[in-house]
Amino acid sequence: MLPGIDKREFGRLHMSIGYGTHKKGRPLSPVEVGILLRRAREAGASLQDCAHALNGTSHLGRFLRILNLAPDLLHLVDWGAGSRDSIGFSAAVELTQVCTAEDQRTVARAILEDGLQSREVRQVAQLKKRSKRPIRACLEEVIGMRPSVEKRYVFIGAVGDETLEATLGKLSQAQRDAVLHSSIDTLGLSGVSGRLGDRLFTLVGNEQFNTALSKIGKQSIEVQLRTLIAENSLNVQSNG
Repeated sequence: MLPGIDKREFGRLHMSIGYGTHKKGRPLSPVEVGILLRRAREAGASLQDCAHALNGTSHLGRFLRILNLAPDLLHLVDWGAGSRDSIGFSAAVELTQVCTAEDQRTVARAILEDGLQSREVRQVAQLKKRSKRPIRACLEEVIGMRPSVEKRYVFIGAVGDETLEATLGKLSQAQRDAVLHSSIDTLGLSGVSGRLGDRLFTLVGNEQFNTALSKIGKQSIEVQLRTLIAENSLNVQSNG
């Protein structure tokens, strides 16, 4: 056990980053892991204490580092690099090397739109530090070295309601994403997936999704999804 964390939270933490997680699955997102580790640290545990309690898991500092990302990017961080609607954990760690929140947002959008990999994020961060050029110029140089680029389309919507934000803040990342995916299905959008934070939702899709954005209208999609998110989040909360 660790100080500041109850038995259920420790169990979920161990299942997320302890030995054999590739078999058990991960109930927590990387950010949720970081939040629990930070709480344990604030309660007096060292990183060595945390590693020992979690069967020698190393590199725990990376989970704390990603908490330094711009707050509106945290809901996008996931474990793998294969998902089109999220920022893989390794890429998120590299993204912390980008100094300003605004530059982080620009690189994060490139991760979603252009499928930027962790090594490319590292290259962008290093190029920015060495050259002092604008972040977009650094991105263009790194992406320009690829043989080809697959274009994706990103839409960021606001929850826009304090009561709903409070409700979403009580849900886990997995629960919020389930709410969003159910809302997307109800709305009938195709070629798109996404991630839901407590204040923002991010949609990433293909050309079919881009056509829907133009045909239905971004504002209309945002309003309809906001209504469905409110309905579905209440259902999740009532079901415990």
